[in-house]
Amino acid sequence: MPTGRHDKRRAADDQGLTRRRFLRAAGVGTAGAMVAAGAVAGQAGAEGAAVPGAALKIPARRNAVRASGQGAAAAAALAVSGPLSFHTISPQRYLDTRFDGGGPFPPQGAIGEFFIFDFGAPDYFGAGVTNEVPADAKAIACNLTVTGGTSGGNLRAFPGNSDVIPLVSNVNWTTGQTVANYAIVGAATPADGSFQASVGLHNASTRGSVHVIVDISGYFI
Repeated sequence: MPTGRHDKRRAADDQGLTRRRFLRAAGVGTAGAMVAAGAVAGQAGAEGAAVPGAALKIPARRNAVRASGQGAAAAAALAVSGPLSFHTISPQRYLDTRFDGGGPFPPQGAIGEFFIFDFGAPDYFGAGVTNEVPADAKAIACNLTVTGGTSGGNLRAFPGNSDVIPLVSNVNWTTGQTVANYAIVGAATPADGSFQASVGLHNASTRGSVHVIVDISGYFI
């Protein structure tokens, strides 16, 4: 399984640049569910749900400063709180793993690894394309779509500085299914470290990979 950032260069058929980096959380736990406050829960009963795992030692982050490091207690404090103002943007595709060169999300189960995306990075799209999501956005409004799953599973979305992967799923799927769900997801900002409206995404399937598409239509600040 690869670690660190993938190549950011734009591919000729790119539809959403690869902005992945791997982080390791303390595992999957109930406290982490609070991180996804405001998220739209996925459908119940899909295959491949992750089982809470034992705590894992968190290594030094390659491209970000780790959060407070207090595990589940710190994760609970990351819940989105208001009052926040909502700002709409022109709906834009920020991620499509079918075209970004990084390939589908591997099955991550309860191992505590997840991808982080800096959706607020000013140069996210490169080539002079303006990113309408600011780095200090505290939550994003988006459509999460999964397609081409090689087994059933569910996707978890949460702030990129979380130490615990939430039990709350945002979208569930069965083998080969294409399904979407709307979500409001908390994001980590520069105030939390080297984050830029950063969101973590975790494929909680224990068996199969899946392609992920993220279309953002607004943010909270």
